[in-house]
Amino acid sequence: MNKILKIEDKYIFLKGKNKIVTPNGNLLKVNKRKHAKLIIKEIENKERLKDPYSVINLTFFSCNLQYDDKEEIKKKILELLKFDLVLYRCFQEEDLIKIMNKKFNSYIRDFGKKFKLKIHLLNSLIDVNKYDETEFKKFLDSFNSFNLTIFFKSASLTKSVILTYFFLMKKINYNSLYKLTNIEYNFQQRKWGVVLEQKESEKIFFEAIKNISFFYKNIN
Repeated sequence: MNKILKIEDKYIFLKGKNKIVTPNGNLLKVNKRKHAKLIIKEIENKERLKDPYSVINLTFFSCNLQYDDKEEIKKKILELLKFDLVLYRCFQEEDLIKIMNKKFNSYIRDFGKKFKLKIHLLNSLIDVNKYDETEFKKFLDSFNSFNLTIFFKSASLTKSVILTYFFLMKKINYNSLYKLTNIEYNFQQRKWGVVLEQKESEKIFFEAIKNISFFYKNIN
């Protein structure tokens, strides 16, 4: 039987008399009792164990991180920012560009101002932004393992560091995040119609974002 054990201000987990650890040998350890209760609920649920974005799997991923893992994740986030989804304007459809400008430009401006980044829009697939990453790197350094996991998983899924930042700052919810990252797809869908395979993929994508949001709410 799996049990919760509170030690000072943390919650760890026991399977019988043994402490549950991650593959790296770190304790499975959380900060909130509501988070701990969700772990117990999901740890024996085969369906949740299969889902990489379930509370149990995101928690294991977070707790398993070593220092080098965290630094590598930060590098990946910084690399993603150079090619952020919201920056691309290399389309022939003027109507799509107008929509993207309307929806994205204020986020780009505010993100750049916050972290002192000179961001330009990408007008070709080989274009790239080069930044002084100092302020944004400090922001990433301030994260605990759980928040770093959320940022990394969300940014990797949506291909947008900028939108992920506003998602974590609770300026946009998971529904808005989903809609914003699907602007180009929805535009093409209206033009060419729905592809059934893509519709199923978008359903999986939406559920993943929703699960990340649920995880975020329950760790803070």
